[in-house]
Amino acid sequence: MKYADSKTSGHSPLMCPRCRRAYPAGESTLCDQCGERLQEKGYCPVCENYLMLPQGATCPKHDLELIARPGDDPASASPMTVGVGWAPVRIFSDSTALAAARIRLEAEGIPTYLEGERMGSASMYRVATGGIRLLVPADQIADARIILDQIWAAPTAEDEL
Repeated sequence: MKYADSKTSGHSPLMCPRCRRAYPAGESTLCDQCGERLQEKGYCPVCENYLMLPQGATCPKHDLELIARPGDDPASASPMTVGVGWAPVRIFSDSTALAAARIRLEAEGIPTYLEGERMGSASMYRVATGGIRLLVPADQIADARIILDQIWAAPTAEDEL
């Protein structure tokens, strides 16, 4: 079974599951090195890229099921991430402050995504990467900024009167 390319044939790029070599769609059906049958790579809608994992596997970064190709099976991916552009709403240097903001946004129904979270530990990596970026869908950035700009405090005795 040979294909022309992933855009014209409707097939994903190929990979060898045994030796992890990548092949363009249409090259062949067997790996040149080990002879294993090639599989189609899975596509992560958040990474917006094909990964060296088969379709149906989970993206190690986003915990989403990998699909055949962009727009192919939106039911298998989170509806909040398919076709959504993400925009940074705030940059944090402290993981604790970031967690509070993320919880507040998600409690209000705004999905979040962290960029640079693994580098957010208390080390020089945080300084070198510019901090951890809290991203939200671009169409909800105004609402997210309003929510994060609100000051929340515990009720006082005067408030209860």
